[in-house]
Amino acid sequence: MHDFILNIDNKELLIEILHHSVDYLIGSKPNSTTIKSSHKFGFANPDDFEFSVKFIANIYKQFVLKQVTETELIFHFTHLNHDLQQSTVDVINARKPEVEDFLVREYNSRHNSCLSSFDWDLKWIMGSSTMSNLRMQIATLSFNCRMKDGQMENFFFEMNRKKLNELIRVLEECEKKLHETSNENK
Repeated sequence: MHDFILNIDNKELLIEILHHSVDYLIGSKPNSTTIKSSHKFGFANPDDFEFSVKFIANIYKQFVLKQVTETELIFHFTHLNHDLQQSTVDVINARKPEVEDFLVREYNSRHNSCLSSFDWDLKWIMGSSTMSNLRMQIATLSFNCRMKDGQMENFFFEMNRKKLNELIRVLEECEKKLHETSNENK
């Protein structure tokens, strides 16, 4: 790790670097933003800062995956005083749900087809050439999915109000079961 981090004694600066590392891990900030921040933290070379951020991100990932314990995590920061060492643990514990969510999405995107985004549209059918008094709502759903091979595929369906309500009910049941399962695992 870079000498600056080895000799850091400013808690606020360390915490900011640790948060940058989590942001890098979950991809919430572009890499160019991280590199631009390097001079703010006293790094003369942006590559040294990037290396330090990646190193911390990797340790945090191992910690969240339970490949390293809290003691082993702190061991990577033995050069820091006790208060700063505790900050390294506090930051990852505060951001752990974000990292867990990212790791689940990352795993799913590699091993399963995943819904990337969706859109919907609602139309009224106000009669047809054979039935002038026909009135019906039709929902059009568009699902943009990333397949296992990384390719994007779009799926479109149309359904009436009854089928749409049934779909919503099933999805809500799935969400409830997933929530219950995740609470049982904690």
